[in-house]
Amino acid sequence: MTRALHLPITLAYAKGAYTVALSIGSGRRPANLALDTGSSTLVVLPHAYDPDRDASHAPTSWAQEVRYGGGVWAGPVLSTEIHLQGLYEDVHLDGAPIALIEAQAQDLHDADGLFGLAYSGLDTAHDMRDYLGAHGVDPPQTWPWPFDREDSDLAAFATLLRAQPAVALQPLFTALADAGRIENRFGLLLRRALVHVADDGADDAQLAADPLNQGVIVLGGSLHADQDDPHRLHEGRLYEGEFHDIQIVHDLYYNACLVAVQVGDGPRIVAPPLDASYAHQAASNAILDTGCSFVILEATLYQAVIDAFAQRDARIPALVERFQQTFRQQQQGVANADVDALDWPELHFFLQAPDGSETVLSCAPEHYWPRNAMRAGQAYFLLASQLQGWPNQSILGLPLLAGHYCVFDRSAANGGCVRVAWARGTP
Repeated sequence: MTRALHLPITLAYAKGAYTVALSIGSGRRPANLALDTGSSTLVVLPHAYDPDRDASHAPTSWAQEVRYGGGVWAGPVLSTEIHLQGLYEDVHLDGAPIALIEAQAQDLHDADGLFGLAYSGLDTAHDMRDYLGAHGVDPPQTWPWPFDREDSDLAAFATLLRAQPAVALQPLFTALADAGRIENRFGLLLRRALVHVADDGADDAQLAADPLNQGVIVLGGSLHADQDDPHRLHEGRLYEGEFHDIQIVHDLYYNACLVAVQVGDGPRIVAPPLDASYAHQAASNAILDTGCSFVILEATLYQAVIDAFAQRDARIPALVERFQQTFRQQQQGVANADVDALDWPELHFFLQAPDGSETVLSCAPEHYWPRNAMRAGQAYFLLASQLQGWPNQSILGLPLLAGHYCVFDRSAANGGCVRVAWARGTP
């Protein structure tokens, strides 16, 4: 078993998510895939992977369609080999299922796809064999993609797809752990939530060279440095201080129980429990999601946080509203100086710990209002209210995890936990 596979990650490509480079197929075609603990699928765009140039690929009769937030994609599932080249060791896996995006309504910026790190329950395909056979597709396989007409309307295609038999796929990380290639945990060193841009003329390579855009993923391995091997980059060099644990209360997502939020030194704001009607699709009132650039709070909780901001400074809600309008209309932020002119408090999130107590994660203003975000001189407000049509669940994304080293330990007792410490070098 590989003790720990260390891979560099960056905000340079996906802009609002970290990507890791892996290689696909017999030709080891490189792809930068966004790391997403809110999904489980391994998915790649056609510009980064051509099955016809991969001697190791095998088509299937399966197809996938996945929706997340405002994005949706659909495509065939193929089997191929995956290579991960770490800083010290390499790992490869034969016969990994990978989805090739053929129809999409989403924006991955300059990323080449997604590397879902959640559990198997979110990685479902549908077997189109009978449908394809009935429509004269022989052999009845989804590659080459035979649905150009059907998937022109993704909503209708989703209805067609879900009428076919469901197939449970094995996510890449789960497959690596089950095959004994790595241990069943991974750590993420995360610096920011949005790409840092010092110069609007910078290309992806220049953005990737910016230390503020760099992080590390550690697949498998222990939580502590091995003092007998000082030449390795160990997890112990990635964090400072003690770990504090968050209980995973369900393995649909990385589900957590959010107890309360505190604005500065103000009173605790109790987080509402998940409505019972959503239990089957959401499982708890919060999830930890590295694929989300925002902390999206349940609607009443978000409004209570904005009200608490206003109690500190009546000017704050107006700047938040101005950002939201600018973002909706122009996909831009507000001037750094406008944010710097106000005094922003730390936010404290109280989550259930494995022993029944509470673990507190603090979110500094520079993480929920990152400066030079997406464009030089602009700041983005990364708290948002509950998505339309979403359960009354908070999505705890990168702003809360930024500045931390987070170990998603799926092997821990009672369903696993997320262990969080300060990232090394964090002020």
